[in-house]
Amino acid sequence: MSDSRSLQPWDMSEVSVVILGAGFSNAATDGQMPLMSNYFADIDVSQFSLLSEFINTVAGDSRTANVETVLLALDQIRTSPKSVLSGWAEEWHSRQAELNLQLTQYTLARLSVSLTYEADNWAANVLAQCGPNTTVISMNYDNLAERILSNRKGIVHHGPDRNCPHCRMRDLLQHACSCAGKHEIDDETWRGALIKPHGSVAWRRCINASCCSYECLVADERCRPFQPCNCPNCEHRCSPVMVMPTMSKNLNDIPEIGVMWQAARHALADAESILIFGFSLPNSDELLTQMIRNSIHCQKRLKRLGVIYFDPDAVIDRFKRCVPGDCDVYATPIAVSGTQPPDWLLNRTDAM
Repeated sequence: MSDSRSLQPWDMSEVSVVILGAGFSNAATDGQMPLMSNYFADIDVSQFSLLSEFINTVAGDSRTANVETVLLALDQIRTSPKSVLSGWAEEWHSRQAELNLQLTQYTLARLSVSLTYEADNWAANVLAQCGPNTTVISMNYDNLAERILSNRKGIVHHGPDRNCPHCRMRDLLQHACSCAGKHEIDDETWRGALIKPHGSVAWRRCINASCCSYECLVADERCRPFQPCNCPNCEHRCSPVMVMPTMSKNLNDIPEIGVMWQAARHALADAESILIFGFSLPNSDELLTQMIRNSIHCQKRLKRLGVIYFDPDAVIDRFKRCVPGDCDVYATPIAVSGTQPPDWLLNRTDAM
């Protein structure tokens, strides 16, 4: 794996896969969306009193608490015997369900805000320049990527000629519905789709086991954030669809979300070029890292890697463990501050 230090322009229309993390949403909204390091900075203590107390107990200060520190503490308390927690954390052991509920509610509230992005925002335009066959894997819950990708010129949303990545994602979710009787992806429906392995603030599901739509995942047609609603088939209350950002994610809680992981695996195995934007390959997403590793080792198609991040070299170093020694992959680090676009992107923000 070699490093390419020259900031050669990337033809975004030819990129196979783009992987988005919190850094992308933060840059595209000029700081409106949180990073891992300030995820809890705006927490309303009166509304999320228990969660706030827990954060202050295990991380010192919610304003500066890194989300991974908080979630690691929550996971270790969950898996520890009460004798270990005696005298300092036994109260949290018995209140895990309430903590998890507040974490879900906070995440939905934090990321369902009305996002705005400027037409000339450099980060939004990087994504907007993706080609029709570029598959976008977003590790974020927010609906920003959907809105950017769906509102480009020339996008068709309905009929056999539809090319909207969000509509293709909805097709994948329909494919996974238990009522459709399908679970394995047997064609290229993943190509050019938006893939969200952790769910979305804009998804809902029916959790009534007796309903014909039980556990079917539905993405809002207009990417609108989840609002309390009833299932159109059984009238039971629907639930949002998000795999909470814990260190030990239990994907079996929402098995139908597996179609997103299948689609991501196919896209990664087929990729000749990958652009990672604002995603650090953190320990909490080790499953994706291992999926990347397995896909590259099996197919050995990857030729080019780009990383847009404030510390891209650190991400490239972590990515290197995914690449077999006999693969010649050129890595391009693109360091950004969050507001300043890379040199090669200047004067190229007219795609939207």
